[in-house]
Amino acid sequence: MVGALACALAGCATTAAPEADASLVIAPPVEAPADGDWWKTAGDPLLANLVERGIAADNDLACRAARLHEQEETDAAASRRLAGKVRALVGKDQAPERDAARMAWAYAYAQARADRATEVALAYVQVRRLQQILTLRTGRLDQFRDNAVIAEFRRQAGLVTAIDGGLGNSIAGVVDADVSATRSRFDAARAALAAMTGMTDNDLLTALGEKAEVPVISPGAPPAADAPLRRADLLALSSRLESSLAHAKVTQAELDAARAAPTDETTAPALRDALQKLEKAETGARTEMGSMRQSLAALDARQSAIDETAAQAKRAVSDARASYKAGFGDFATLYVAEAAALAADEARVNIKADRAAAIVRLYKMEGGGWSAADLNPPMGTATCD
Repeated sequence: MVGALACALAGCATTAAPEADASLVIAPPVEAPADGDWWKTAGDPLLANLVERGIAADNDLACRAARLHEQEETDAAASRRLAGKVRALVGKDQAPERDAARMAWAYAYAQARADRATEVALAYVQVRRLQQILTLRTGRLDQFRDNAVIAEFRRQAGLVTAIDGGLGNSIAGVVDADVSATRSRFDAARAALAAMTGMTDNDLLTALGEKAEVPVISPGAPPAADAPLRRADLLALSSRLESSLAHAKVTQAELDAARAAPTDETTAPALRDALQKLEKAETGARTEMGSMRQSLAALDARQSAIDETAAQAKRAVSDARASYKAGFGDFATLYVAEAAALAADEARVNIKADRAAAIVRLYKMEGGGWSAADLNPPMGTATCD
């Protein structure tokens, strides 16, 4: 080998060298989406802005991009060291193995980006949930306090005993405690979102505004049952397996034969395990997507039912308040009506928020949140270990 290597460096004629290994393909190629940033078309400009901020502020994501560029430079240097006849005489071209490993890193970065987008979007949905519930409870507290005032007027007029006023004040005190607890949760959720997006709490509070609406996000049409999965995590797995098989000197012919007859006992264990691992991951992904679609359908049914319940509760409150003010109703009836209305309104908010969160997760499950450009991310200025 030493003599042959020296001869190669001197330009001597040599015997035919083995051809470079071709890249392995363990699964049909999947085209990367041109633009998978679903939040841009979700209909909520603040959501889109916060997700973009969250991605830009993620130091771990920036470090992943830096490591990807470092790996590319390392691979390029290794390729240059084994260039030309020297690489041929060594007997094995490692380029396919390195290329597949590099793609695994790239897809892993793309998946991390999709994960970050999901994390920020879910945090935003939670902030909106708590903001709207806080608004509802604050408004209901004002009504309970008003009820206590009315009860006191009726007591002074000799229409009722002091029990109504005492009950009204007690209820207002309980709701006031609920408002304080909800405000604390809202503050904590908002602080977490501000940290994710690199914003100050005041700037985020200003951006949220006073109109507390949970975002209404469309899930889009479900993909066909036989459509290829565009999840970056699955593509990263495919690339890792291709790199491993290339390292084991598996040929494409052997791989194709194993795919055609997965139960063939003559298939090498490493090859069979790789195919089974990929199939298990893809089956799990499709099951996950189907389950989430079913959950969305159930949430839609619950939303329709609670909308009708909330409308009935609102009418009951109006009737009970009018009756009590006129001196015909009792305070207990008014309290029950208003408590039921508050519970129905909060249930509506929670279902809307649960639905929005489910759709955010569904987008990631179905391969949203990354694009072809993310396979070659820009080099940032992150501080990495």
